[in-house]
Amino acid sequence: MLGRALALYNRHFGAILLTAAVALVPANLLMAGAVTLGVAGIGVGGADGARSHTQQVQEKQQDLPLKSLAPDERDARVRQLGREAVEGKAAFDADKLRLIAALAYAVFVIVAILLAGLALAHAALVPLVLELESGARAGPAHAWAVVASRFRSLAWTGILGVFLVALGSVFCLIPGVVLMIGFSFAIPVTLLEGISGRAALERSWALMKGRWLPVTGMFALLVTFTALASGVAMAAPVGPWRIVISSAVRVVSYPLPLAGLILLYPRTR
Repeated sequence: MLGRALALYNRHFGAILLTAAVALVPANLLMAGAVTLGVAGIGVGGADGARSHTQQVQEKQQDLPLKSLAPDERDARVRQLGREAVEGKAAFDADKLRLIAALAYAVFVIVAILLAGLALAHAALVPLVLELESGARAGPAHAWAVVASRFRSLAWTGILGVFLVALGSVFCLIPGVVLMIGFSFAIPVTLLEGISGRAALERSWALMKGRWLPVTGMFALLVTFTALASGVAMAAPVGPWRIVISSAVRVVSYPLPLAGLILLYPRTR
């Protein structure tokens, strides 16, 4: 199936890329901006402050030997240092909570925005890929017109599916991944079978019977392309070019596994 998808992508590279890029480019840019601003707004970095506070307590202990103090002064000093140590630990614990919140936010935003972009690109590629596979002439304008005609149903299916996958990814990554794979055919089902929302998600799950391995392979390819995009971007100088490079790699590579998923759908029926 991947070979068929690759051959189709090679023959109609321009049409497939342009169709997917309409959704993938804004999604990638929004994802990068939201994660950057959101994590910065949470104020991660307080761990340095908590560590410096602890270091200050230790320095005070070293600077003022307790043996040189009178018994009353020594007891008061010990209590003071104890309070400062507790305050430092509380600051460190609060920073760990902020870090966890930042990571959870980043995961939710990445999954939600990127999946929304993938869902839209997937939807537009469904009529395009199936028509090109049958030998018909098709283009991005017709593909997006089909999406527009079913947009409300697609939006409801996509919002419900993305929310469930993002929620599963935040609390534990594995349930989110399983749900994402299980909902792989929800977009074609919504476009071609006239159902949406929960019914489309349940129908997709039913169609996955016997298809988990090839569908998981397509998602593994998506993950590989995502890691490749990040690796190529990290090789570039620090700055906005990293976002541009990683987005470009994803936009060019993602349509291939999406086309593979679409070609698998007729066989499930």
